[in-house]
Amino acid sequence: MKVEMTLRGLSPRIFTRVTNAAKNDLIALQHQTGVRKMSSTEIEQEKTPPHAVVIGGTSGIGFCIIERLIALGYVVSFTYNSGNSSADNMSARFEGRVRGYRVDLSSSESVASFVECLRDAPAPVALVNTAGVLQEGLAIGAITERLRFVNTVNFLSPAIIASEVATLMAPARRGAIINVTSIASRKAGVGNAIYGSTKIALERFTASLALEVARFGIRTLCVAPGFVDTPMFRNYAKGKDNDLISKLPTREILAPEDVANPVIAFIEGRLKTTGTTIVLGNGEMTF
Repeated sequence: MKVEMTLRGLSPRIFTRVTNAAKNDLIALQHQTGVRKMSSTEIEQEKTPPHAVVIGGTSGIGFCIIERLIALGYVVSFTYNSGNSSADNMSARFEGRVRGYRVDLSSSESVASFVECLRDAPAPVALVNTAGVLQEGLAIGAITERLRFVNTVNFLSPAIIASEVATLMAPARRGAIINVTSIASRKAGVGNAIYGSTKIALERFTASLALEVARFGIRTLCVAPGFVDTPMFRNYAKGKDNDLISKLPTREILAPEDVANPVIAFIEGRLKTTGTTIVLGNGEMTF
């Protein structure tokens, strides 16, 4: 499956190809310390708005993060799998500041095509993955297809994209990679074995990635929220929102802005950490 791009997006002049010379700089930069000259890639990036990539950006947490990034002067490439009208509305609303790509995270071909598109754009300085799929079900019986699907969407594709984007960030020696996971990664429950295991796998991957890319000035973070007021939560609650919320110690759930806050702080360098997971919630971990 090829990646589909919305027609109303970033002006082509904003994007430039990452050169082979920049890729070769990657090897040389590993051995450099102290004061150094800016590479041609870095000089070019200084002339254009910073580029951020948001995986899953047409609603909820992803949309909130995109709004914040645009307010800070970023141009944003975002992905979506459904909701063409929402993507078109975003391109119209943020004309010249966003570009939407239809990407099916369950398809390796679709993910590979998206990565190729990113190689033709300025190297991102931030990658935020908010996409995911929730499929509840017992961990016994015939789970093969469900396990394969959820693992691909929640872990394999985000890990592949993070790995590829890290190589694009490395020549400029800066970047922030954030994966939004879930407290389900550490809170076992009946029916959440597959979902929770994919989230903990992504956290573990992100932690090791931090060690490998630190030398290039790239930092990684996972944000693991509890219940957030998003379409995914409402689908999970199935009309029993108040019943779920009443069981929380604080009697409230997170807003998308509550997740966006640490993400933006990390991207902007106001949150100093790497390779860690920040847990957000309203008491879910106490019971």
